[in-house]
Amino acid sequence: MKAIEIEKRAVQGPKLIDFLTGSGDFPAFHFYELMKGYGDIVKCGPYFYLINHPDIARDILNRDQKDFSQEDFVSKRVHTVFGYGMVTSKGKLWSSQRRLLNPVFSHKELHKDIDKVLDQINDSFSEWKILAKKGDVVDLSDLVGTLAIMTAGQLLFNFDFTKYVDSFKSIVKMGTYYMAEGLPFFLPLWIPSPNHLKLKKVNRDVDSILEKIINEMDCEQPNRDSMGCVLKNALGTKSSSSYDRRVMFDEMRTMLAGGYFPVSCSLSMIWYALGENPEYLDKMTREVRQKPVDYKFTADFYKDFPVTSACIFEAMRLYPIAFSIWRKAKIEFHTQGYTIPKNKSVCISLFNIHRHPEFWDDPEEFKPERFMDTQSRKRPKHHYVPFGWGNRKCIGDHYAIMIIFLTIIRTLQQFDLKIIHEPLKVRRAALICPKRVLANLKHIQK
Repeated sequence: MKAIEIEKRAVQGPKLIDFLTGSGDFPAFHFYELMKGYGDIVKCGPYFYLINHPDIARDILNRDQKDFSQEDFVSKRVHTVFGYGMVTSKGKLWSSQRRLLNPVFSHKELHKDIDKVLDQINDSFSEWKILAKKGDVVDLSDLVGTLAIMTAGQLLFNFDFTKYVDSFKSIVKMGTYYMAEGLPFFLPLWIPSPNHLKLKKVNRDVDSILEKIINEMDCEQPNRDSMGCVLKNALGTKSSSSYDRRVMFDEMRTMLAGGYFPVSCSLSMIWYALGENPEYLDKMTREVRQKPVDYKFTADFYKDFPVTSACIFEAMRLYPIAFSIWRKAKIEFHTQGYTIPKNKSVCISLFNIHRHPEFWDDPEEFKPERFMDTQSRKRPKHHYVPFGWGNRKCIGDHYAIMIIFLTIIRTLQQFDLKIIHEPLKVRRAALICPKRVLANLKHIQK
């Protein structure tokens, strides 16, 4: 049978000076303008190719690491921060880490601890109630950051992180800034730049904290199945090698940062989106408060909150906090008539995939109904990828969704919330995260 020839298509892109001029904007927003101007693949100067079409993204992410590796300049920065953690590990090490932690992060296992999560959320609300009573304007992004750290400590480590909250916020802020700054260049850590000196200190600080946590963790019954104990029992025994302990530290650092910062940013962006669309916040509040006071949260509680679910999913469509995935082409790659040269970096924009006008009507509009109609069930899964795609999809997706849903539902149960809408200003970080989300809180007396 004669092969069907696909028409060759040239990859277009801005002039180098125009690309560099726009690079002062936050990358996700800059990339979105590039998609609107140049289409599904954009050549971004000599630096990288921007991928905006979901089918092309799927083709790349489904391929083996030997074809598209994590050796691009962004992944090198991430590796500098997280070392041998699962985000950047590869080959047999990555496979062994995934096998070790998959059971911990399964939907079934995580939801066994739903009451523990609810207890931690209620503990965090003690501070919220004090602020509400004072009538202060609060920064929701800061409050949910603290909540996310404390919840990660309890659920992943079975450990009270109260005395480490400020330290972890500072450490993650430095690490995520380092990963985002200076694109598209990478300098090895041994070069004594000011940022590298700060990062080395941060790495020493987090190792010191993790050492204390590891020594204090109680990994006897019934807590031996927490993520921290799984890692400690597998890699942190007296007979473990220095390499195994390094892997353990890096994996704990990765999972703690992942349990905190992405969840915190997601909650902040969802609240921000609801501040832009207060009518949907009202709909969610009505739905949540229609449930009985003694409503029992189970592993499938999500189906009881269809409006809330649709609003959360739509906010995550508009603002996928992990807005890009980076790879380096190890082969000359042909897709849909385009050619990506060997040894070129590619940036898959999840932000652009979620706003691609071919697949989303009114892509810039907040329309939760698109996740409630029958059409949404027919939507290809790779058109909506807030947690990535392929075998390296985020292992913590069930964890993040559970914490996000429970936090939002519990908040609407216990507080009247008025979000003060402001123009979006984001942090200089590796994720989309607002600098602040101001709101008025009023505790509902029961």
